[in-house]
Amino acid sequence: MTNAPFPYPALPAAAGPWSPLAGLTSAATVAADAMQACSEACSEWQQETARFVDARWTGNQRAWSALMAARDLGDLVRLQQDWWQQAAQDYTREATRIARLATSLSLTGTTPSVQASAELVA
Repeated sequence: MTNAPFPYPALPAAAGPWSPLAGLTSAATVAADAMQACSEACSEWQQETARFVDARWTGNQRAWSALMAARDLGDLVRLQQDWWQQAAQDYTREATRIARLATSLSLTGTTPSVQASAELVA
C-alpha cells in the first residue's frame, strides 16, 4: 500500500478488465453520456415550445389587431373563422413536431437536430 493522505486509502494501480475501477469508469461514462443526451433533449424540447408560443403569440396579436379594425359583423365572423383555422393548423403541426421529437428520443436516444448533424458528418 502506498502512502496516501488520511482518510483517503490508496487506490490500486492496476487498471485491467478485472479491476473494480474499470467497471466504475465505464458506468460513469455511460451515465455522463445519458445526462448529456437528456440535457440536449430537454433543451430541444424547450426551444420547440418557445418557438411555438412565440409564433402563436404573434398570430394572436395580429388577429386581435384585425378584430379591432373590423368594420362590420361579416368581417368579424370571417376574422374569427380565420383565427380558429390557423390555430387548429398550428396546434396540429406542433403536435406532429412534439410527437416526432418524442419518437426520435425514445427510438434513438437523440434529438432530430443531433441526427441531422450526424448525417452531415457521415
